[in-house]
Amino acid sequence: MDLQFFNDRYAYKYDVRNRDRWRVLKRDSIGMFRGDCEDYSLSILYYVICRESWLRFWLYLITFRAQLCGCYTKNERGHAVLRYRGQYIDNWTKEWVSREHMEGLGHNFWPWYRAFIPTTVAIKMLIAKVTP
Repeated sequence: MDLQFFNDRYAYKYDVRNRDRWRVLKRDSIGMFRGDCEDYSLSILYYVICRESWLRFWLYLITFRAQLCGCYTKNERGHAVLRYRGQYIDNWTKEWVSREHMEGLGHNFWPWYRAFIPTTVAIKMLIAKVTP
């Protein structure tokens, strides 16, 4: 799946009951992918970069080849951005851009760590699987 194909079928959707549910999105009954910022980032990693390979997905996260980065938006809300090969993408830009471009949008990357560690991603994805 290429980036344009995914973006054409992506629609932003808040997590139910303000629960932060991290997941790779699946198409709904009308063929759309619906989710929030971390769902978008994880789905781009899975579908576009790793070409639907869970092995590559986890390998890229574990080796920090791809990272899910945290930041605050200009609205002071938490936000997730995917970093891969020195470029960044999120559900705001929907294209690969520089960190400076993200910062120009008002994204303030968290100073205490550069990205979520792979175990955090795994735990958050597991929690999303087992909670209703």
